[in-house]
Amino acid sequence: MANMRSRLKSGNALERVRTALRRSHKRYYLAPPENPRGIPSSVMKALAREHLPTDVDAFNERLQQLLLKE
Repeated sequence: MANMRSRLKSGNALERVRTALRRSHKRYYLAPPENPRGIPSSVMKALAREHLPTDVDAFNERLQQLLLKE
């Protein structure tokens, strides 16, 4: 086993194996999904900035307008 290690160290092969293992086990995280209800977050932020009255009809109407723009 010691002989194998010395041969690996001599050609920098050990570092190449370490690098390959490090890269092969890297986690690739997915971007967080957009709003699951289908309304883009940019539209929801625009609605929040407008401070609409609590009237549901006014809110829904403005939501439809913003969705048509998108």
